[in-house]
Amino acid sequence: MIRGRKSRHVADKQQYRSTYVVELARGSSYIASTLSPESLHAAIAEVLRDFTLQYGADTLALFRELLAESLEDRGNHRAAQAVCDFEPPR
Repeated sequence: MIRGRKSRHVADKQQYRSTYVVELARGSSYIASTLSPESLHAAIAEVLRDFTLQYGADTLALFRELLAESLEDRGNHRAAQAVCDFEPPR
């Protein structure tokens, strides 16, 4: 049963990766281009805010996971970890 859920999650990720291909490319490029920790934080906040405004919060967690993977694929481990650790201002 666990194996089935994992396969389902992978399939869902593939579907959403295709759906959000433009947002992932733009967001990961923008985030990867930052030079300072402050600009990195601001870029992540902007990308996640824009995504939420366009698609709602229901798939934000999955988008963050895909965004971090996209940054990892670019070799930007620092930015990928920052996306995973990001906490929006309260």
